[in-house]
Amino acid sequence: LKPFFCSSKDSLQRLPVSKQGNMGGADVMSMVKGPKEAYLGLAEKGKLTCDESSLKVFGQSFIAGCYIGFGALLAVAISGSMPGLTDNNPGLKTLIFAFLFPVNLVLIILTGGILFTGTSAAAPAAFYEGKAKAIDVARVLALSWWGNVLGSLLFAAFTVWCQLNEGATGELAAEIAYKKVSKPFDVTFAKGIGCNWMVCMAVFLSGQAQDFTGKCVAIYLPISTFVMIGFEHIPANFYLLALAMLNGDVSFVDVLVKNWIPTTLGNFVSGAMIVAGSYSYFFGKLGNNVPREERKILESARKSMGIDMRTDEANEPDLEAKNVDDPVAGEHGIQVAGA
Repeated sequence: LKPFFCSSKDSLQRLPVSKQGNMGGADVMSMVKGPKEAYLGLAEKGKLTCDESSLKVFGQSFIAGCYIGFGALLAVAISGSMPGLTDNNPGLKTLIFAFLFPVNLVLIILTGGILFTGTSAAAPAAFYEGKAKAIDVARVLALSWWGNVLGSLLFAAFTVWCQLNEGATGELAAEIAYKKVSKPFDVTFAKGIGCNWMVCMAVFLSGQAQDFTGKCVAIYLPISTFVMIGFEHIPANFYLLALAMLNGDVSFVDVLVKNWIPTTLGNFVSGAMIVAGSYSYFFGKLGNNVPREERKILESARKSMGIDMRTDEANEPDLEAKNVDDPVAGEHGIQVAGA
């Protein structure tokens, strides 16, 4: 079916779905934002994070680190407890792990949590668009890193307290840890780049989707992709390697030097340069594109992060109502002349 598009006031692409099989008799509409608005929304989220207090940024990052532990523990516990199916089928073990792991990203993204990985794209995007200062970008990146690592460490200790680190779970955690600290620095760095490219696209795509199901699918596809490939995700490594350290399987020096540092650097490069940098060139100021509908984008970003609009902003006139999107340009994220 050919899609039709709404005005800039709504700023969403609507894809009609057939009435057949709809007992209510009404059209079922699926809505998705265009790529340009999704990028500008990402930059606005970065601005809101940079404007937030250090305590709140750290708190949201700390809770996100705990959520990372929930998903990682689930994936390790289940995929490591199917010896009859997975002993001679490592691909199946990886597939099961990758299917279960994204639960943590769903919890984090849909509750306004802050991960270092997503922030490494959102905060630099805000900087590229002139919405945040470099010092604030550095501040929120440092706070998100420390919040994630401390939250993951706490959940790893909680796992040990619950005695859930024993048996097959502990064995698989040790196996994963050995692999993660056995690669050369540059290989782990490169794997960090590949990982956060996909993580940032999960954040990007979830910003395009406008319903719960769409957001879950948008998160699951890129996240399960990087897990199945075997890339390196620093928040996940915080938990998995912390658990292995508490079990006495690996040393802190090996974890820090051989994994956490190169993975952090690789995650940052892909978020700040590949994702934020390229899409700012395509749709933002790095490519001399003039943003439109800033108020609408701001409202959407605040809603997704659970931040209320200030009274003075709510009373401002909506100047964007006078703009009209070109349907074809909206589909492809292309700037309309004179807009």
